[in-house]
Amino acid sequence: MMFWRYLETALSKSNLEPRIGLISVLILCISAYSFRIDVALAVIMLTLAFNPRKTLAGLFALIPFLTFFAFVSLFLGGFEKIPTMIALVCVGCLLYGIQPEEFSYALMYFRIPPKFAHSIAIAMRMLQILIRDFRLTSEALRLSFKGFGYYIKLLKAFSAITVLRAFAMAETLYSRRFDFDRRMVRCRRPELRDWILLVLSVLILCYTYLTRSAL
Repeated sequence: MMFWRYLETALSKSNLEPRIGLISVLILCISAYSFRIDVALAVIMLTLAFNPRKTLAGLFALIPFLTFFAFVSLFLGGFEKIPTMIALVCVGCLLYGIQPEEFSYALMYFRIPPKFAHSIAIAMRMLQILIRDFRLTSEALRLSFKGFGYYIKLLKAFSAITVLRAFAMAETLYSRRFDFDRRMVRCRRPELRDWILLVLSVLILCYTYLTRSAL
């Protein structure tokens, strides 16, 4: 059950300003896709410095996936891609610290259509809800079932919960006459740490491309 607790921690709220966060995440992803070990390590260190608890929780939660990816990469001769994948996971933890509502407002601030922005926010919120539901269901069923029967019951229960959640979300949106008209963007002012994150992200990007020709 530690997996779900780590995952919930990785998806918990952070104090990152959403607009600065979106720009920084985009810049860090561009840098990481250079598939250079030094750049990947710089991205990992930056995310650990700004949100160590969430980043470490995300890495621990995805250890099985990262282990499988490393195993495949070693056999296919792509060792340099392993640090890049870890860096992208760290950047993802940074992004998912932004609350869905703030995320949608930030997207609309950058002139993303409101319908698209709110759809992403709803998907992010549903992901958080389903992860919590899965953990609670798993803990409840573990008290009564063991072995293969436990997994069968868990699959049935979680499938039913997912369908009910989807219907509840649809009914809520319909009852509130939810539309996707343009709304006023409500983003808090960036703090000093937000600007520091952006500046360091830009410096990593500049280092990535200025030193590319020298390699």
